[in-house]
Amino acid sequence: MSKINRNEPPLFEVDGKAVLTGLRRGDKLGRYAILAVRDPLGFSKDAADVIADSMTNVREITRNSMFTVLSGCYQDAQIIVCSTGSGGADTEIAMVDLMQYGGVDTFLRIGTSGTQRPDLNVGDIVITSGAVRDEGLTKEYIDACYPAIASYELMLPMIESAQARSLRYHVGITRSNDAIYCGQGRPVMGYLPNEGVVEHWVNAGVLNVERETAAILTLAQLFHARGGSICTVCNSSITQKVGVSQGIDDAIAVGLGGLALLARRDAEKEKAGQKWWSPHCG
Repeated sequence: MSKINRNEPPLFEVDGKAVLTGLRRGDKLGRYAILAVRDPLGFSKDAADVIADSMTNVREITRNSMFTVLSGCYQDAQIIVCSTGSGGADTEIAMVDLMQYGGVDTFLRIGTSGTQRPDLNVGDIVITSGAVRDEGLTKEYIDACYPAIASYELMLPMIESAQARSLRYHVGITRSNDAIYCGQGRPVMGYLPNEGVVEHWVNAGVLNVERETAAILTLAQLFHARGGSICTVCNSSITQKVGVSQGIDDAIAVGLGGLALLARRDAEKEKAGQKWWSPHCG
């Protein structure tokens, strides 16, 4: 029996190229990546193209039916933008390939979410501090009791970026789940197995709900990377309002500005010879 090489991705590579993402072994893409779902609630075209419209020196790394990967600059930061399908499964593929083929170690989700709270409005920005792992993907990696926590080095510049733009924003817990209908308290043809699901998580202080953040935070922690998430609220179960693309430009501006600030702080940290950034590094 042949021995499995547990340090390499199995099966999905041909001649040094990742079949699913199109990335090539040895690509040096940089350390910062934005992950964005091809989501008609937030983006009028491919999410990677929308975000790249705010960047300079954009070049296409790969584009196929599953993923688009672009590289560009925002201020002095070199940033990768990868669009994916919805949910943790596609997020996993993108993250693993970007880490193993491209050397990425910092992942930021920019996208849409819903809220079930009266104090959040459509168009508000949510910066995630931690996520409820109420989906299936991460449980195949680690026990359900393992926490999904955003990197403070990534979260803090996002807060500062939102403040600098005088935006209405919130910081707190995001719930990631799989089912957008019954799983988020919406009956399907009269069927709702857990009528208390919305109240349960609202009472626990959860700000918003979506499908990818828990995967990004959990996989980042497991593989010694940094994860974060910024989502606009595009629908409210309280007001029944749906705001297609509402707030997404703000989320993109906050994310890009925050990553540029993070890149400067990483340089300060390296110059100071410190493992973790603090105001003393500057």
